Amino acid sequence: MSCVIPCRNEAGNLDLLLPRLLAVLEPLAPSWEVILVDDGSTDDTPQRLVEWARRAGIRSVELSRNFGKEAALTAGLQTARGEVVVMLDADLQHEPELIPTLLEKWREGADSVYAVRSNRADESLFKRLGARGFYALVNAGDRVKIPPDAGDFRLMDRAVVEALLALPECNRFMKGLYAWVGFRAVAVPYMPAARAGGRTHFRPMRLVSFALDGLIGFST
Repeated sequence: MSCVIPCRNEAGNLDLLLPRLLAVLEPLAPSWEVILVDDGSTDDTPQRLVEWARRAGIRSVELSRNFGKEAALTAGLQTARGEVVVMLDADLQHEPELIPTLLEKWREGADSVYAVRSNRADESLFKRLGARGFYALVNAGDRVKIPPDAGDFRLMDRAVVEALLALPECNRFMKGLYAWVGFRAVAVPYMPAARAGGRTHFRPMRLVSFALDGLIGFST
């Protein structure tokens, strides 16, 4: 099992997340690796990654600048060697204790298992309305259906990972690509935990830009 974690200015969160993640992985898989991808951090994240990478099973990848979360996820997938690959955020909103449930669904036959929000009650009105409008627009056609309220917290079989890596896009909208490659996908409901520390990098204008990437790439 591989775990891919994109990191941007997450120095304060890594020391909280990684002990919890390792406690989940060690009894769960006979062989595992954690891949930490530094996406152009400006705090002490690179130094923390170097220190954690001294431990067996933990590897770090440093991007040459801030390319964005989609690029960091792709770099992690390119590095991952596991039969299954789990992707989760470094801010503890994606709780590692859910990983055994994702793995069980894979063992039951799913190729991809994604965590989907139970509700958006904890988000601002702007974000709730924006998400509703985005999914309505992008799923209005019959080109590809992107599951509403699903994010990057997911487990994928090696076949799904290889299909994603075979796609040639440089400006990648991962939510759309997960749906585009197909395979048998199963949803697992969850409610994101509170962010452990720091602040989100997805400010309103960046969210709008991110939504436009998805609409332009996956609709006409």
